[in-house]
Amino acid sequence: MQRFRKRVPLLLGVCLLFLPASASGNDFDIEALQSDIKKTIQDVRPAVVRITGRGSTFSGVIVSPEGHVLSAAHAVRPGSRYQLTLPDGRRLRGTGKGSNARSDSALIMISNPGDDLPYVPMGDSSALVADQPCLGLSFPGGQKAGTEPVIRFGHIVQSGRNRSRGRFLQSSALMEPGDSGGPLFDLNGCVIGIHSRIGNGMERNYEVPVNVYRDFWNELNRESDFEGAGIPTPRLGVFGSVSDDGGLLINRVLNNSIAAKAGLKRNDRVLQINGEDLETLNDLRRVLIEARDEEVETIKISLKRGEEAIDVETEYDVEREAAPKVELPKGDRPEVPEPKGFRELRSLAKQLSDLESKLDDACVEITSDFDEDDSRTITGVRIRDTKWVISKNTVVGENPQLEIGDKKSPLRVAHRAAENDLVLLESKEVHKVGIELPKEAVAPELGTFLLSPDADSAGRVSVLGISAFKSRKQQSRGYMGVRPSTFQRNKGVRLDVVVAEGAAERAGLKEGDVITKLNDTVVRNQRDLRAFLVKESPNEVISATLLRDDEELTKSIRLGAPQSRSNHVADRMKKSDRRDGFQQVYSHDADLDPDECGGPLFDLDGNFIGLNIARNSRVRCYAVPSSEIIDLVQQGKAEGAEQD
Repeated sequence: MQRFRKRVPLLLGVCLLFLPASASGNDFDIEALQSDIKKTIQDVRPAVVRITGRGSTFSGVIVSPEGHVLSAAHAVRPGSRYQLTLPDGRRLRGTGKGSNARSDSALIMISNPGDDLPYVPMGDSSALVADQPCLGLSFPGGQKAGTEPVIRFGHIVQSGRNRSRGRFLQSSALMEPGDSGGPLFDLNGCVIGIHSRIGNGMERNYEVPVNVYRDFWNELNRESDFEGAGIPTPRLGVFGSVSDDGGLLINRVLNNSIAAKAGLKRNDRVLQINGEDLETLNDLRRVLIEARDEEVETIKISLKRGEEAIDVETEYDVEREAAPKVELPKGDRPEVPEPKGFRELRSLAKQLSDLESKLDDACVEITSDFDEDDSRTITGVRIRDTKWVISKNTVVGENPQLEIGDKKSPLRVAHRAAENDLVLLESKEVHKVGIELPKEAVAPELGTFLLSPDADSAGRVSVLGISAFKSRKQQSRGYMGVRPSTFQRNKGVRLDVVVAEGAAERAGLKEGDVITKLNDTVVRNQRDLRAFLVKESPNEVISATLLRDDEELTKSIRLGAPQSRSNHVADRMKKSDRRDGFQQVYSHDADLDPDECGGPLFDLDGNFIGLNIARNSRVRCYAVPSSEIIDLVQQGKAEGAEQD
């Protein structure tokens, strides 16, 4: 196979790529593909930006030296001001320009681009083929919300060929909230799509084809919402919401808008326009479009201001002509060889079956007890020529046992390292198989293929998406399942509600109980309770001192995990109870179940990279680097020597 070769000078916008002549199995070379993924990342990463404004954070990509930034319409509002943060740390200002909700395409223009602005060219989304490799770079919300974009690898699932403009293309490069507006690249280093939305399945990642931006380039460069024909969508010039009392409640009136000229004010309720009732925001949009198409010069607005009914007639000055022509960026749609797809990308793990079969013997199952009726199983890792087994601390309880086939043997807990959720266990016998713990840790490059072996399946293949970082504690905190209030004057917290089947109810706590102490921490008010729980992890057993009808009781509580209140499709999946708050982790895009965490992570050369520790989100699995594992084993040895 010829290698994927790229040269993408960011300031010239030129793509040079020599793709393989055939998509047959003999042409596929995963190591060559890995090499070119790494090179592509280096070329395109400087032009991917994190965007903040209007209370939200999303992503975009710079496609011209003048500062044109492609993003998603559901995140961008024309005329709004945004801050754009580049991977090199620079912060630039930008303004929302054109936005088309139907195709979810939008553009932001950088106000102060400077002379050395990085950018990448737009490719040709109509030429894409199924199973063509692609890369997503963007800034998902939550962990490490900094200047470094997260990388996801995938392939084109549906190419969008022969589809009308405005239709989405589909890829297996994962997305989640915060990724909206981020770019999808081919291995030419050209933008081929913009992240738009996701579905229930892991391969349901939908992109706005980049050709949509080219087709609507004139409209996108004009500061306005617009429809498919390129004619601006008329706007009243208000921020508002549907009122429970009927009509639309105005929260804010924009300067120099139709609403401002009509004298509309905050808290007015707009009931009708031109005699038509307004029950939804879509009604407002429909009525304004009809008035524009009928070329009316004035509109009548009926509203209520307090109890007073008011009718206002105002000039209806809207733009009715298509946008003026604007030149496309230099180097747009560079000539590249015909793209090829590779069926091997549908199941990369099968391509590594020989390597996986050599490594999966390191994986074992560990069962342990948490309560009388609560036995849990988690993956663990054997270290060859030692008695050590490593796994995920919060899923290893009392009486741990090693399961290999039908054979079970007891394990001794040698050391628990809560800061990285690791546990070091000791078996009775020396392991003849397992990982070979390196003397020095291997630090992989961004874009490195990673293999998570599985004793019962082909395992998972992923790419390293971000450099090692400290994971902030957000969701992985102790949860009791209560709604408290401060009791009297800082004399404890009263449980106003005890959630059904929550940690507190399972421990026997009741509504009306007053907690005065947790472990050795005095609890005087709600703030003390929250401060205590945020330091604890799910599955930790704590002692609660409480008052019940003037009687002092002590209860042991095994903490749970906070319940997600999100209905977003990205949160309809299993995640680890302890999924953040680690001292040092890598992030990669494997589709691991939480009970598959605790297993090893290798590169293509079979080097031990780290231990999979948590499924954090739809796009992120966390792995503790091998350096932390080496330190854990050395600490366990030292403690064992002291005991001897």
